[in-house]
Amino acid sequence: MFASAEKERPLITDNPLTYKEQQDCIFHGISRIASIDPKELTPELQLIENNMAMAFCLNLQMFNRGLK
Repeated sequence: MFASAEKERPLITDNPLTYKEQQDCIFHGISRIASIDPKELTPELQLIENNMAMAFCLNLQMFNRGLK
């Protein structure tokens, strides 16, 4: 991802993930950040974790409303 020769991925894809797949990705990210020693967690990572948790909750609400 950090190599300059690598092509950037578009923000919007032709085949967006389902809400279930999005939840899996978000939960994976949250669990990876949660596995970091709290003493080594930077403010930026804390913010990312908080934002991912909010996205997880919002996504769950959309999923529960039947928007798949």
